[in-house]
Amino acid sequence: MAKWDELVLAVLPRAGGRLEAPVPVSLVEAMLGVQETQLDLLHGLRRDVRPFHRGPFHTARQHLEAVRADGVPRDVRLERLRAARESIKEALALEHDKARQSLLALHLGLCWWAFGAERDAREWTHLAHRSAVEAMKEILVDASTPPGLTRNRVLDPALNFFMFFTSAATLGAGYLFWDRVLSRHTGKVMGRALAQLESLGDYVDALGEIRLRLGEVPSDVARYELTHGVDDRQSVARITIRKLISDREAIYFNGRETRKVTWNDQERSEVLTRERI
Repeated sequence: MAKWDELVLAVLPRAGGRLEAPVPVSLVEAMLGVQETQLDLLHGLRRDVRPFHRGPFHTARQHLEAVRADGVPRDVRLERLRAARESIKEALALEHDKARQSLLALHLGLCWWAFGAERDAREWTHLAHRSAVEAMKEILVDASTPPGLTRNRVLDPALNFFMFFTSAATLGAGYLFWDRVLSRHTGKVMGRALAQLESLGDYVDALGEIRLRLGEVPSDVARYELTHGVDDRQSVARITIRKLISDREAIYFNGRETRKVTWNDQERSEVLTRERI
């Protein structure tokens, strides 16, 4: 099973303004090789993987298998690669989930790169990068949403009724108990979100490296980091996605608000911002 770094290494840098091969079979093999890795990623994110087992994307993989087959004439390779590209475009048009969109956009960008279409390759891999970060933000927003009581339409009214007819002393004890229950629940939710974000973070890092190998200017390729803090029970209490702008500037997103932070040797400043992380 290929890993993301193997796919990164398969993206051959330009040689004299042209790709080293018209249809780089090693790149196609790497694209096919990351199938299990991307399925593992989607399983960890609790995403449906059926669109990657059937439909247009499955058809695209069959075309790519033909591209890497031994003894296939160059013209046939190009035709199959073109057919794979069109099938991936069809799959992407049907997709709404950000994580799956990112994986499809990556494959589409690499198909364009295999053709030597540098501009199209960069545009689609940039979309893949952007979509993966949006998926990270969605996970963090969901994990950071206050849980309320139970989010149960039957139990919540019953608890409210009970609390309305309960003495202040008993109610106080009940609230203390419920606070502990919610704290444990929050810790589990945040811990699960951190694991998902870390797996997505590895993929986002790989996308950044691929964009650089496609010839993008390093300053145009955003870098992202994850940080987290724990409470007194060592449960995950907060998670932050950080977008590094420069050595002295970054944008932070904690699931509820976005802040722009600048610092120098003397001071540090933070302001709320609408800039995209």
